[in-house]
Amino acid sequence: MPSSLTLVTERYPQLRGRVARLYQSDEPFQELCDELADCLRAVGRLEGREAGGQALCREYNALCQRLEAELLRRLREAEATG
Repeated sequence: MPSSLTLVTERYPQLRGRVARLYQSDEPFQELCDELADCLRAVGRLEGREAGGQALCREYNALCQRLEAELLRRLREAEATG
């Protein structure tokens, strides 16, 4: 399992099957998962840093929230269209 898929399914275990299916069939969704995983890793590296790192960490957290919202929207759309 690709590491980005693992990170996303660990973050949303209740959606594991749906995420895995869409990941296998939808390249833009794969890219979204990859972007979210990269963003989450960046946040992990930045947490606990000095003031400059904290500001950057807040920016990455905001980006993660936007990516997660998009990921969930894509999952809802995929479910609605069958």
